[in-house]
Amino acid sequence: MSDIAFEKIYRDEDVDLGVLTGKTVAVIGYGSQGRAQSMNMRESGITVIVGAGDRKRHSSWDKALADGFSVFPIEEAVEKADIVHILLQDPAQPAVYYESIHANLRPGQTLSFAHGFAILYGAIKPPKDVDVILFVPNGPGPVTRQKFKDGSGIWGCVGVDQDVTGKAMDTALAISKAVGSTRVGVALMSFQHETEGDNYEEQVLYGGAIHLMRTMYAIMVENGYPRSFAYAKAIRSIRSIIDDIDAVGIEAYLTSRASRTCEFAVRHSGPRVINEQAMRDIFEETQRGAFAKNWLQEFSLGMPTLHRMRRTWADSDMERTGEIWREKFGK
Repeated sequence: MSDIAFEKIYRDEDVDLGVLTGKTVAVIGYGSQGRAQSMNMRESGITVIVGAGDRKRHSSWDKALADGFSVFPIEEAVEKADIVHILLQDPAQPAVYYESIHANLRPGQTLSFAHGFAILYGAIKPPKDVDVILFVPNGPGPVTRQKFKDGSGIWGCVGVDQDVTGKAMDTALAISKAVGSTRVGVALMSFQHETEGDNYEEQVLYGGAIHLMRTMYAIMVENGYPRSFAYAKAIRSIRSIIDDIDAVGIEAYLTSRASRTCEFAVRHSGPRVINEQAMRDIFEETQRGAFAKNWLQEFSLGMPTLHRMRRTWADSDMERTGEIWREKFGK
């Protein structure tokens, strides 16, 4: 193990939260991630305000007010802030940025992102006189919030794309500490690796796992298995092993926690389920920007493919079974 070179991991003791003393962080985008990070930062003693769009069109304004934050139009929030922390959906960021943020930036401010997508693919081109940083908690907003409340945190990464002040890295790390991620560990990552790694993960790991569950369920039901049993096997059973694998590693799980039948099944048949060439193709497509292009085009057209797939799957046999299963067996 000692010959494996590992990246620097930053923890609480490595980071000075005082970098943010006397500074104001404007959170732009008060969705699940925006709410979680705003509340965590506030409870870490950081001054946080929220920038929101038209109150008549966006519920985020009233939600942030209800949580006790000062809320301003995005333009005004940017003017009041030292750090502009953008937590909007990736495809929505460029329009909001050029309409409300870009012209209101001043030299020495910090633009902060929770995903490098818009910067990496050139959808946002910040002025040359501001710092541009990245902080990504590796999990959804509600988990980020709950981990913080429990006294822990969620692993994350930080990055610097533009360092004008010489303090960009310190700022990124301080934000990660305020949100709670340095409690467990934060790694330095380039905007490219963070963005493409995240996009690859979502396509292959999340996409692959979900479609594996759906296919397994369909095959079992087609072959006469009770729907409740097929659903439990396809979805609920995975919960029993993920935490164990995360805690001890794959090999320790297989050799000391799984049955010998399970171990043989994993080693013998598991590789047959994986299409390695397809995984490599998706990686290559992600690296050359094909996934980003397809997603931006889909969003610009009003997400017709996504809406069609949502309708299809919302009324699927598996989803209806799942609703009944959770009622009977609990969440």
